[in-house]
Amino acid sequence: MHFRGFFCNFAFTLAIRKTITIILLCLIECTSGIYAISKREYNDSLVLNRMFGYKDSQHFEIRDSIINSYTLFTVSTQKKNKLLFTVPSMYVLARRSNTDYAGELYTKITLNSSDEIQTLKQVDVGTVPRHKNTLPTVMNMSMPNLYNVTLFRDHILSPFNAKNQILYRYGISYLTDNRAEVVFRPRKYNTQLVSGKAIIDIETGRIISFDFNGEYDMIRFDMNSTMGEEGFKSLIPKNLNINATFKYLGNVIKSNYHTEFGLPVTLPDSIEGSHEMALMDSLRPAPLPLHIQRLYDIQDSINHSRDTLPPRHKKKSIWKTIFWDAIGDNLVNRIKGNFGSNDQGYFRISPILNPLYFGYNPQKGFTYKSKLRVAYSFSPEKEIYLNARLGYTFKQKQFYFRVPIRYTYNKSRNGYVEVNIGNGNRIKNSTVRDRLKEEGQDSVVWSLTNLDYFKDMYTKITTNYDISDKWSIGGGMTYHRRSAVDGSVFKKADMPSTYYSLAPMIETQIRPWGWKGPIFTINYEQGIGGIGQANMEYGRIEADAIWLRKFNRLRSLSMRLGAGAYTNKGKDCYFLDYENFREDNMPGGWNDDWTGEFQILNRTYYNSSDYYVRANATYESPLMLMSRLPVVGKIMEMERIYVSSLLAHDLYPYTEWGYGFTNRLFSFGLFIATKNANYDGIGFRVGFELFNDW
Repeated sequence: MHFRGFFCNFAFTLAIRKTITIILLCLIECTSGIYAISKREYNDSLVLNRMFGYKDSQHFEIRDSIINSYTLFTVSTQKKNKLLFTVPSMYVLARRSNTDYAGELYTKITLNSSDEIQTLKQVDVGTVPRHKNTLPTVMNMSMPNLYNVTLFRDHILSPFNAKNQILYRYGISYLTDNRAEVVFRPRKYNTQLVSGKAIIDIETGRIISFDFNGEYDMIRFDMNSTMGEEGFKSLIPKNLNINATFKYLGNVIKSNYHTEFGLPVTLPDSIEGSHEMALMDSLRPAPLPLHIQRLYDIQDSINHSRDTLPPRHKKKSIWKTIFWDAIGDNLVNRIKGNFGSNDQGYFRISPILNPLYFGYNPQKGFTYKSKLRVAYSFSPEKEIYLNARLGYTFKQKQFYFRVPIRYTYNKSRNGYVEVNIGNGNRIKNSTVRDRLKEEGQDSVVWSLTNLDYFKDMYTKITTNYDISDKWSIGGGMTYHRRSAVDGSVFKKADMPSTYYSLAPMIETQIRPWGWKGPIFTINYEQGIGGIGQANMEYGRIEADAIWLRKFNRLRSLSMRLGAGAYTNKGKDCYFLDYENFREDNMPGGWNDDWTGEFQILNRTYYNSSDYYVRANATYESPLMLMSRLPVVGKIMEMERIYVSSLLAHDLYPYTEWGYGFTNRLFSFGLFIATKNANYDGIGFRVGFELFNDW
């Protein structure tokens, strides 16, 4: 019995020891696992931080560095219908029976230390009719700026920039001792983000290669590249492949672009836009693939047959070319060209039928605008520039135009003289009508007349000179001719239906923090009577402050604060027409056309108060409210919140609150107004964004 008890105690002790040993081993295993996980997380963070900081850590000298590139591309029409005619740059494909095209480009790329990229297309050959750039959006992606906030100009937030890492999820796999694969995908799927992967050098964080896909301006694309290896060339691709698909109302166009960077031959800048095949033959880094050579041979055969046509058929071909190519093409495409012995001049005309130039709001109905730019450079410091803007409102049946012609005599100091001719908004003023009533025109049915409205034609001459980066001074003269829309009653009352004003103006602009900070402007205008037909005497002073504050990830805050007043008014001064507080029929200058303006304010308030105080602010971000919704959020490119306030006669105050967004097709804004703390109305605006960069 004693022996049996001893054996049981001994067995029990062994069991306890074994259990304790197993527990200790488990604790050691768990601890080592936790240590391994912590070590893994530390390595992941280290790799990501090295990748984000690679460009800044290397201190490369990037000062006017030149890179030569060669691009071989194919464009294939998978599906096509008549609606393809409405797409800028696709006109030549829409009217041809061909389905496959190919071409080559030789381009000089200049990089500078401020991340600016300038390209010069020197040789352009291929089978695309008249060497048209059929997919300009894809060409805008031909040099991705990986380490910048955005990959392509102001589009697509880069997953390789530390400021954007909050928008992406990252996963890391270690391939070898010195290489890792970084996989990234958006936290919220949106057209401003991409998905893909990159191979990273663990020691330095250099991107060895990458492969990502996304959507940019109606183009679905897949892009892959092998990066350069040494010096500043490690910041740009060594080669780049882009597979892109464009789908539009039943049309499907597919394309492939392959680019080689760092070619040894540098052509002089005098060679630009050459279409010589012999020159491209000498530059091409590798023989053409057979399928592309076959397309070239077919095109050569067609050209040869066309050259041997009898004269009768040639005349028909010439007329067809003029009508379809010269006229039809320019209806939907930008018209542009250069002139001068050394191409020192250029002209740009916006497309005639491009939907981008249409807009809508309930007050004006549909509006249309167009642009014409012409410039000629006499020297690096001197040029003449015309920037005409035209518009028409279908509901109001009003044609607007603004034609400023500027001669710059000192570019470095922004010294210029400008002549601006145009017609302003139809100005409304009830003072003249009240004067007519006093004259005894009781037989007039006042509610059925347009006596409040006057057409406004003006000529404005201004000059400016920057004393320094922080101070400018300018002046000028403005002449207005305002004529009544309905002048019949004026004649009955023996009153003039046309009023003239002549006013010199002086202006100064102060920029305490340079051009990147707030800009303060003060101007004073004095109407002079008795010169020519001018019969209005007044004094007007205005002050304005604007600031466009940019933040990370394409976010920005636009602010405007201003005030104005008429210091004195003569007896016949019927019109209050401010410089900085008016209904702008052709807006522009901010990030969007609606920033810094009142959207649904009744137009009469612009000309009915001896004073005003205004404030406008717009905050914009690519990922804000609507972008978080499951379906529509994917196509939201930019969202904006608008806040505006106004103090004027009978407005204490007037406010507008608005929300707007932009996607690949259109811009939309919804606005709610209050007047003297009471609800005053709701309105909206629509602008078309289709093919904005085409």
